[in-house]
Amino acid sequence: MKSKRWRIVADLVALALLSALVGGLVGRRLTRSELEARNNPQHWNEAVIGEFVQRVHPTAEQLPKVQAHLDAAVRDLQSIRRDTVARSAGVIGRLVTAVEAELTPEQRVAFDRMKPAPGELDLDILNTSPR
Repeated sequence: MKSKRWRIVADLVALALLSALVGGLVGRRLTRSELEARNNPQHWNEAVIGEFVQRVHPTAEQLPKVQAHLDAAVRDLQSIRRDTVARSAGVIGRLVTAVEAELTPEQRVAFDRMKPAPGELDLDILNTSPR
């Protein structure tokens, strides 16, 4: 009787752990896709104009003018984003070069595996805090 009770408890614990794991993975994926959509200037443009229309109710004459202002702002934001990524990549490149100069050949092999590839340099790499 006790072994049956332990089996039930063990199964419930396993089910709870599995549910937590699946929930965490699904939540992470949804959060990531939401963040990517929010950082996409085209999606941002569509979301802002949609909310503007819903709340402000612009006239047919006003809407194209507002959309033109929004389009210009999105182009400016895209330019700023490209500049930020390029400048950040430059800083990271200088950091990698400086650190490599301090390492032994054996350490460089390990460092080569951990340093970001050029295509991996985007704003996500900046999600860290200095110590």
